Amino acid sequence: MACPEDIDPDPTIILRDAAATLRMWTRGDLRHDELTTPIRFVPASDGRLVASVTAGILAAEDCALALPDEQSPAMELTVTLSAFEATGAAEADSDRWRIYHGDPPHSRWAAVELEAARFRGSIIDGAALQHPNPLASVEPQLCGLLNREHQDDVRSLMKRELDLDSEDPRIVGIDPLGLDIRNRFDVVRIGFAAEITDPATAEAVVRAAVKGSGSGT
Repeated sequence: MACPEDIDPDPTIILRDAAATLRMWTRGDLRHDELTTPIRFVPASDGRLVASVTAGILAAEDCALALPDEQSPAMELTVTLSAFEATGAAEADSDRWRIYHGDPPHSRWAAVELEAARFRGSIIDGAALQHPNPLASVEPQLCGLLNREHQDDVRSLMKRELDLDSEDPRIVGIDPLGLDIRNRFDVVRIGFAAEITDPATAEAVVRAAVKGSGSGT
């Protein structure tokens, strides 16, 4: 009989858990050539990440992003950075970063393309983790609705799921896997019990999740 460590992990489970782990974080350590810089980032609607960076980071030839864990990186990503100007349609991405994190620490913006990920001993194609958010068309309205009408429910949800007390939590992002909530000092994540992918039914399902009948990491 094969020992558990001899059994190949189910790639479907690995991919699902990797996607959930990636979405848990909005900060990490970016290695650019020989240097390492802590950065904060947000998910763009097309699945890429958006980060505030320096000109030196943009000039680097080799970049990798490590997502933090208590003892070692939870995930390591090989990434490619592309500079963009926060004008026109691209301004929505820099605005999204500000909604999550406030004033940017650096003067340049980068779209972060995922090339590959190392997760639990497996190598995952970056494209498998870089999917457009199917709720992007209703996300701003849903965030506004929940922040206006369900702030007490959000406070209760944070206490129940994360044991966090928050005076003024603000939901800043919603995707099929969960909610991003800006707390006093950081952005925290609460996952859904099941994926939510249909914009037409998202409002009712997300309301139920926030009230406690459909949330849970």
